[in-house]
Amino acid sequence: MDTKDCLQLAEILFPNLEYDRAFFEEKYKIRNLPSGAEVTRLAPSPTGELHAGALYVGLINNRIAKQSGGKMILRIEDTDSTREVVGARGRMVEHLAHFGITFDEGLNSEGEEYGDYGPYIQSERADIYRAFLADFIRRGFAYPCFMTANELEGMREEQTIAKVRPGVYGKYAKSQSLTLDEIKQRLEGGEKYVLRLRSGGDFNKKIVFVDQIMGKLELSENDEHFVIAKSDGIPTYHFAHLIDDYLMRVTFVVRANEWVSSITKHLELWQKLGVAPIRYGHLMPINKKDGSTIRKLSKRKDPEASVSYYVEAGYPKESVIAYLLRLANPNFDDWWLAGNRNTDEYILNLDELKRNSRGPLLDFVKLDAISSDFIASLSASEVTQRILNWAIVYDKDLYAILAKHINYLEQVLGIERGGEHARKDIKKWSDLRSEIGYFFDELFPRSDVDENALIPSDKFREVRNELVDDLSDEKFYDDSLEIDPWIEQFRVLTQKYGYAKFGEFMMDIRLALTGKKTTPNMYHLFKVLGKDKVTRRISGKIYHGE
Repeated sequence: MDTKDCLQLAEILFPNLEYDRAFFEEKYKIRNLPSGAEVTRLAPSPTGELHAGALYVGLINNRIAKQSGGKMILRIEDTDSTREVVGARGRMVEHLAHFGITFDEGLNSEGEEYGDYGPYIQSERADIYRAFLADFIRRGFAYPCFMTANELEGMREEQTIAKVRPGVYGKYAKSQSLTLDEIKQRLEGGEKYVLRLRSGGDFNKKIVFVDQIMGKLELSENDEHFVIAKSDGIPTYHFAHLIDDYLMRVTFVVRANEWVSSITKHLELWQKLGVAPIRYGHLMPINKKDGSTIRKLSKRKDPEASVSYYVEAGYPKESVIAYLLRLANPNFDDWWLAGNRNTDEYILNLDELKRNSRGPLLDFVKLDAISSDFIASLSASEVTQRILNWAIVYDKDLYAILAKHINYLEQVLGIERGGEHARKDIKKWSDLRSEIGYFFDELFPRSDVDENALIPSDKFREVRNELVDDLSDEKFYDDSLEIDPWIEQFRVLTQKYGYAKFGEFMMDIRLALTGKKTTPNMYHLFKVLGKDKVTRRISGKIYHGE
């Protein structure tokens, strides 16, 4: 079609447009930011819980914006309303905020928008998309395609037989040659259509694309006449996200590498839009080991693929952020092992982003190590408050117990805190029951109700009543008594009760008091538990349910 026909077709398809492309370009002006400042974005779809990969990508985009003195945008891509989950949008925003991903523009968990480049919800940007779709039609860069599902399937079968690439391109883009009169006739007949890009690319021609993370990539030009607007008028992701990035004046986007295969489509859209493309960096996905294989982390198969898993388990946000930074940069370990714990101070270096061909591997052993390191760096009062804040939401029964013993809880958490050999038994707040629950009578494991509870030896059962009398002496709970003379008292008791080894005697006492083989130092245990708890547990009145 010539220019005149294209202009007429745009009027037919988009009659009485209130706003045109120029209006929106004038409305959303180029940002006045310092040189080098980057504008990044995160654009999740509200189709379920936020994926851990989205948090990973969001963290990197957030660091790029903050470190450069730029801006970060939260945009909700909800054009596929059939897949949207009620409430998912608010939970996504809450979880991002929980892990310190803050936005300069976007919307909060209540759905309230803020910023000068909105709307930030794609379903509210219909007028913008219509203006740009009409512009593409006017300039001959798009056309209506009336091919039915059956025709497309027949074309794919034809391509399979011919052993050529599947898709709508070249001679297979049959609607591209329709005249204006033929289009009018089909429209008058009520035929449904989609809008396709009229590609001018040559698949046999290679282009070099410089990915900001993966480096130089040699790719075939796009020649596919892909759909840019569906039959209901809603634009596809390819078109909508690019127009959004353009008008929101985004400069740099880090996203999952699944979009590498689409980059030539997006480059052609930028070219037809008539502006320079933004910079892209593509990240390999987070993987997990599944038996002998390594596969992409799946929200369908893996509970740990959802950000909510880490929130509900009670991993401190700083621990998760630190772990994700480690996945991103191989030099993070050195920074962390040097004793740094404030991840806000860590500088993310794009040149050092891992370019692992398989992608980073989710490793809970390393996550737990980082998390226990971080928790060990907190004061007892900080840990107490964080546990209470978590439990009141995710373990109300535990909260009811702890709330009655806040000062005691802080004492418990103060044992062996700080110093070169700080305790690292707690990796996440949900560990409290299993790791230090024995300090509380309500959580103390009893052998009559807990088959996993460890019990002392038969020999101990024979002597424990007499031992109760010995351990009733206040000197075992005297804060002024140093650890060495305190331990010496137990060496004397080891001989008194006929134990061959000091360690065996102390282990029996440890099991009677805690039901665990590994605990903080016994010296501290006695002081914090106090005489009443110690003597009752040694006697078996709690431990054995007598």
